[in-house]
Amino acid sequence: MTKEITDKLFVVMLRGGYRCWINKEQKEALENAILSGKKFVKVDEYFFNANNISFILPASEIEREDRVKRGDWQCEYCGRWHPKGEECGCQGGIY
Repeated sequence: MTKEITDKLFVVMLRGGYRCWINKEQKEALENAILSGKKFVKVDEYFFNANNISFILPASEIEREDRVKRGDWQCEYCGRWHPKGEECGCQGGIY
């Protein structure tokens, strides 16, 4: 089974680099609780300390950052990702 990155998934980044993957409804519940001033928030099976949350981002942004850290690069013409040192064969967006 593979996990596909979609705009419906979000990543809660915690101190120490820990990540929790949540859906849109969980994200909204977490945001509302934090904005209302709660220090500890329970969202389904997750229990968060609001002080330990660094940020909440769409999963697609996290995937992009992970690829860049690995040295991958994205072709500006066709949008495909390539490993470091590999050239794209699209010839400016034309295959």
